[in-house]
Amino acid sequence: MSNSIGPGTVLAGRYRLDDLLTESEGARFWRATDTILARSVAVHAVPSDDERAPGLLDAARVSATVTDPHLLRVLDCDDAGGITWVVNEWGDGVSLDLMLQQGTLPPSRAAWLTREVADAIAAGHAQGVAHGRLNPEAVLVTQAGAVKLIGYVVDASLQRGRPPDPLYGELDEREADVINLAGVLYAGLTGRWPGVAPSAVPKAPREGRRPLRPRQVRAGVPRTLDVICERVLHKEASQHAMPIETAQEIAAALADFLGDSGSAAPLDLAGMHSEPTVSIHRDALATGVADLHAEALAAGTSSTDEAAEATVQSAPPAAEEPDPEDTQIYQEARQGPDSMTPLQAPPEAATPPPPFEDIPERPLFASTERRVPAAAQAAQAAEAARAAELGHSPAGATATAARAGVDSTSGGTGDTGSGFWPFTDEDEAKNDVHTGKEGRGWMRMAIVVGILIIVVVAMAIAFNRGRQDGGPTSGSPGSTPSQAAGTTGGAAVTFAGVRDFDPDGDPPEENPDTAKNAIDGDPSTSWTTVTYRGTPALGGLKPGVGLMLDLGKEQRVSSLTVRFKGAPTSYDVYAAPAGVTEAPDTVDQLDKVGGQQSAPEKSSITLESKPSTRYLLVWLTRLPQVAGGYRGEIIDITARS
Repeated sequence: MSNSIGPGTVLAGRYRLDDLLTESEGARFWRATDTILARSVAVHAVPSDDERAPGLLDAARVSATVTDPHLLRVLDCDDAGGITWVVNEWGDGVSLDLMLQQGTLPPSRAAWLTREVADAIAAGHAQGVAHGRLNPEAVLVTQAGAVKLIGYVVDASLQRGRPPDPLYGELDEREADVINLAGVLYAGLTGRWPGVAPSAVPKAPREGRRPLRPRQVRAGVPRTLDVICERVLHKEASQHAMPIETAQEIAAALADFLGDSGSAAPLDLAGMHSEPTVSIHRDALATGVADLHAEALAAGTSSTDEAAEATVQSAPPAAEEPDPEDTQIYQEARQGPDSMTPLQAPPEAATPPPPFEDIPERPLFASTERRVPAAAQAAQAAEAARAAELGHSPAGATATAARAGVDSTSGGTGDTGSGFWPFTDEDEAKNDVHTGKEGRGWMRMAIVVGILIIVVVAMAIAFNRGRQDGGPTSGSPGSTPSQAAGTTGGAAVTFAGVRDFDPDGDPPEENPDTAKNAIDGDPSTSWTTVTYRGTPALGGLKPGVGLMLDLGKEQRVSSLTVRFKGAPTSYDVYAAPAGVTEAPDTVDQLDKVGGQQSAPEKSSITLESKPSTRYLLVWLTRLPQVAGGYRGEIIDITARS
C-alpha cells in the first residue's frame, strides 16, 4: 500500500481517514469521517495491485444487495490512486468479544443476541449471500441495544484462503456461517469460541477434536440452549434429535426458547450483562384484584381484602430470579402445604381421639398348663379314674399322665423333645417336671439369624477388599472383560523417560518437575495435577491432562497398570502410530488404545490391538475429589509387552 496513505488522507475528496484500527497482511481498517454528511464511517482499504482488490469490490457490490436492519450497509467503493477501498456505516457500540472480557452473558441475553444475528444471516442466505467470516468481533451491540453485523461479505473477501477445518473438513461459506452462529451462542454462554472463523476469544476446550458441550464448560447453562449448540457443532452426537443445518432453524429454535414476550431484549447496551426482569404493572394488579373480588362475591366465600391478599401471595417475589430451566412465569394460587398462603388455625379445637385400649399382658414363656394339649388332659383324667378303680396310687397315674402330655407336645419321639433340634438337652426333655425352659425356640432362631448375618458381612468385606487390591472384578460396573481377566502376562516394559502433557494449558505444563516420580517404582513419590474447582472434569477448563511415556524405542505393549492416589479417576490411554520417532504435541496425533471410567486406585487394562509404539499417553479426564476441589495423582505406571 502506498506510504502516502495515512491519517488525514482524503479518499474521493470526501472520506478523511482518522484512526487506523487494524492491519492484517496489507489490508487496513480505518475509522474515517464523511466530510460532506459530517458522520463517522468505516473504511477497508488494500493496494490496487493486491490480489484481493478485485474480490473486495465484488464483495461490496454483493453486500449492497442485501437489505436488513442488522447490517452495517456499504455506502461507497472505488479503485483510484493506487488504493482499492470500501466505505461502510459506522456502528457506535461494543462488539461481543469485548463484552465477554467483562464476563459471560445471561442465558436469555445470549439467546436473544444469537437470534438477532441468525435472522440477519438467514435473510442473506435466502438471497444466496453469506457473511463468510462471522465471529464475536463481527457482532456489535449499539448503545441503543440494537444488534449490527460488521464486515458483511467484505471481511471474508480479505482472507487469503481458509484451510479445511480438522473437525468439519471442507466447508462452504453458508455452512461456515451456521457453525459460527452456534459459536456465537456458545461464546455468549461460556466465554469460549468453538467456531471455524478466527477470533481473539479463547478457544473452547475440546474432547479430542470435538468442543465440549456448553454445560460441561459452565454450570447453569439451560439444557435447551446446550442441545441447540450440540445439534449444530456435533451432529453425530445428536442421536435423539435432528441436526440443525440452517440459520433459519437456529433462529426458530431460539424463538421457541425465548417466546414472544420480547423481555430478553435489553433496553440499552448496559443491560446486556443483567438478567431480564418481569414486572407486574400496577393497573394489571388492580384489575386482578377486582376480578377475584367479583368471583368471591358470586361464591360468597371471600372478601375484597382476602382476594387482594391471595393475588399478592400468588405472585412471585420481585427479588427472586427466575430459574433458567423454568419458562413458566405465572401459576394459579394453590391451597395446601406447598402453597405460599399461610396456614390458618381451625375455628374450634378438634376433639382428640379416644385412647387405645390396654393390651392384656402376655407371658414371655408359655405356662405348663397351656403347653398340655386337650387330648392329653382327657387321657390323663381317664387314666386317673381307672387307677382309682384298681386301687393304684393316683400320684403314679398323675406322673404318667404328665409324662404323656410332655411327649405329645415334643413331636412324638419322647427322646429329644423336638424331634429335630440337635442342641436340645436330652435330660431336660425326659424330665417329668416342667421347669419353664421349654419355650426357648425363639432363642434358637435368633442364633441362626445371627450366624447368617455374620456370614453375609464377612462376604461383603472380602468382596470390597478384593476390589481395592485387584481392580474391578468381573461383573462390576465400568469393567470390561479384558480388565476383569487381569494383565499379568508378558515381559515388563521399561520407560526411557516421562514428561507432563498439557497442550491446552496456559502455560502448557503441569508440575513437570515431578513427572519422573510416576515411573521410579517408589510408592512414596508421585506426580500430581493442580487442583481444579467446579467439576471433576478438570473444572471444565480443558479436556484432559496427563503423562507422556517414552519407551526409548518402538515396542509392543499389551497391558498397562496405573496406581492412583484417590478414586475414582477416569483416564484414557493413547499410543503414537508406528514409525513416529518424535513426541507428539497434541492428542489428535495419537490413537486411543484403552482406558477406564471411574477407575479404582489400582487399575490394570489390556490395550486394544496391542500397539507397537514408542510413545504412550496416560490422559486423565476426570479427577477424584480432594480438599478444595479435584486433583489427580499418579503413584506408579507399569507396562507389559
